[in-house]
Amino acid sequence: MLVDLNLQDKVVIVIGEGDEVETRVQQFLDAAAKVIVVDYRSNKNLKQLKSVKYVRWDRRCNFNELMEKYNPYALILATTNKQFASKISKAARTRHCPLVYAVDMPDLNDFNMPAVAKLGDIRIAISTGGLSPAMASTLRKKIERIITTEDLQEVRLQALMRDRIKDRIRNAELRKRCIYKIIHDDQIRKYLQDNKFEQAKKLAAKQIALIANRGMS
Repeated sequence: MLVDLNLQDKVVIVIGEGDEVETRVQQFLDAAAKVIVVDYRSNKNLKQLKSVKYVRWDRRCNFNELMEKYNPYALILATTNKQFASKISKAARTRHCPLVYAVDMPDLNDFNMPAVAKLGDIRIAISTGGLSPAMASTLRKKIERIITTEDLQEVRLQALMRDRIKDRIRNAELRKRCIYKIIHDDQIRKYLQDNKFEQAKKLAAKQIALIANRGMS
């Protein structure tokens, strides 16, 4: 089951080494999480990110104290050392119970991180359940080629019309019909294709008023 987690202002600890750490850190920063990095080696790129707290992993680093101090919402293990990942994930669940994700180790995970196609405000997640991240990435690229500028404009239009529909139309079924009428209206779609957003917005507003008036009669 794919879930879209709300990570805004939630603490996420990323433990690992190499380029994979940077990749995961950026993903969680994009989700507005508070990221704490625990790295085996000094990472100049991560240290330059003011929004990231950097903790050096060495023999003096006590995992339990780390978890108690930051009380993370999620723990990300970006390492190829499965023995280490297994030990840390077990300790985390035993004493602190955050969500755990280990890169390329689906048997250790509470969740899998799908490949995400990002186009404007649209996000589409593709998951193979951890079986083939490479295939998920390939499918993501295919989907990104399918989404059109018209689709992006339609999302923008729906966002603007949403509150107006709620204000004018009380009946839930009528609201649903109104939304889909706007989506499937040929003239509105033509306006969006031609990048005539203001005309599309005016016509959508007329459709809302028409349905609202019919609903009240």
